[in-house]
Amino acid sequence: MSNISKNGFTLFELIVTLAISAILIMVALPYFHQLMAQQELKRIQYSLQSSLKIARSHAFTHHSNVVICPTHDFSQCSKQNWNTGFMIFIDRNKNRQIDNNEYILYTEKTALKYGTLDWRGTLNIPSVTFNAQQGLPIGSNGSFFYCSTHVASKRLVLSKMGQTRAEDINGC
Repeated sequence: MSNISKNGFTLFELIVTLAISAILIMVALPYFHQLMAQQELKRIQYSLQSSLKIARSHAFTHHSNVVICPTHDFSQCSKQNWNTGFMIFIDRNKNRQIDNNEYILYTEKTALKYGTLDWRGTLNIPSVTFNAQQGLPIGSNGSFFYCSTHVASKRLVLSKMGQTRAEDINGC
């Protein structure tokens, strides 16, 4: 009698294990995407609210206009590119673009994967500006829209007094 021990799987055991794993992944994947989209929504909402507060307080404290604008390279403002990221800077000459004598206060990489972010303000400009005297938005009251196919879309409303509130919306 030989004393041979076999360590390993049979082909049948391997196929059954792979089939069960594939079924579990197919069932769990949509829920995973929904969970990740919810986390992205929470992250971007918190990030925008805190960034708006930072910009407002810097405008009031430093008595300079402060701009939040979308950016793709984190050195210059761009038009409607909020999905990549945004930056906050002190705008001394009030042209809503960063120049050589102005410096960036804060940058945020959004890198959205499950939704899109868009700003729609009253003046039809792609940036938000807080004024130097009161720290209030200068004609920049409007809303940030986060649109997603995985979770309910949200709107972050910026009032004339610089306060924010989040609302669920039906469509974008």
